[in-house]
Amino acid sequence: MKRLFIPTLIILTALLGACTPAQDAAPTAEPQPTATDIEESVPQETTDAAEPELPIANADNPCLPFSLMDVLLANPLPGLPPVTSDDWTLGPEDAAVTFMEYSELQCPYCAQLEPLMMAIQEAYPDDVRIVFRHRPFDETFHDKSILGAQALEAAGKQGKFQEFKNFMFERQSKNPNNPAVADLADAEFWAGISPDQFDEWIAERVPDLGMDAEQFLEDMFNEEIVDKITQKQDEANKLGINGTPTLFINGFIWPEQQKGLDLFSIYTDLVLGQEKEYSACPPTIVDADKEYSATISTTQGDILVDLYADQAPYAVNSFLFLAREGWYDNMGFFATDEFVMTGDPSDTGFGGSGYIFLDEVVADLNFNDPGILSTYARLGPGLNTSTFFISKIPLTGQEGRSIFGKVTSGLEILEKMAVIQNVNSKDDLDRVLSITITEK
Repeated sequence: MKRLFIPTLIILTALLGACTPAQDAAPTAEPQPTATDIEESVPQETTDAAEPELPIANADNPCLPFSLMDVLLANPLPGLPPVTSDDWTLGPEDAAVTFMEYSELQCPYCAQLEPLMMAIQEAYPDDVRIVFRHRPFDETFHDKSILGAQALEAAGKQGKFQEFKNFMFERQSKNPNNPAVADLADAEFWAGISPDQFDEWIAERVPDLGMDAEQFLEDMFNEEIVDKITQKQDEANKLGINGTPTLFINGFIWPEQQKGLDLFSIYTDLVLGQEKEYSACPPTIVDADKEYSATISTTQGDILVDLYADQAPYAVNSFLFLAREGWYDNMGFFATDEFVMTGDPSDTGFGGSGYIFLDEVVADLNFNDPGILSTYARLGPGLNTSTFFISKIPLTGQEGRSIFGKVTSGLEILEKMAVIQNVNSKDDLDRVLSITITEK
């Protein structure tokens, strides 16, 4: 078994700390977080959970069903309440991905996370839903935490929950790196004001958000709302949610120490990619007595390859099966100066076909020539799936990969594919149009 977390392969992912009460904590005494601050908060009983183990295909088990999301999202929080009409949500109810955050206005790390939550929902408006749940703290830790939760509910009464939440996080403390607030006076930020001035500070500003200030204050201290926030605090305590932000994805505890838009996007794409995954290994369709070739039709032209069914039967069998199923149709090519790669439905490098197969290393096969067709297992040995690459130049340091074919015509097509350093849109990529298998 192989242990591996996605973030070990991710760069430029924001690290967020956590607001967690301590016995000697003083109100409003927290330092402002930075991108490299301390550990993320998760329920206390899960902080020592073992890293997920990845199965590995080998001679004893040459092919295994495998979905990375089934491995990573395997740690549900017992008793986590389902999403109901009582929750504050943003995004479609039938979204494939639901990010649920237990949060509170006074936590500086929550203020860091919230723009990322808004950004991932904006990036996937049809596929991502955000659920905000209150996790208020006692006044001895965050002196305006409960009041802030009551204020959020009051804004919700006037249909302004999201607008008010985003406003309050942005105005929590002055951030010189945010041009939207960098020039505002110190009095426009509320983290340092006393609790008895908090409602007055809010009342002066909610009219600019389209709310009635008098009604807002009346609702903020309404017995129904006060009782609701008390119940939410009790619920979080019973669940063991002792820090903020505590994040869940599709009901599972967020499995990473990092939180960042790139990482949220990878998980979202991987969940969406599961729709194309198979639930079992493919049937054996390769015939050792036959010779196979393939025409890979692309947006730049056709690439012809001979397939090495006698030397890499599992790789060729998977390729034949997926090609005939139309699996590769319309998938993007990621091109570098050294190779072109395709076959991942999530376009993240971590997705696959729903199964893995063993490495088939043949001593006589190497990457000394351009046009070599090989599997690519980003997660490591024994984890080959649908992703493959074709070399454009001789390559070194590729020992251990399963070479299962070679280009016989169309090497010039590889050079025509655009090398894009930063893919702003998947529409920028060259694509597979179809793959046609010939056998004789």
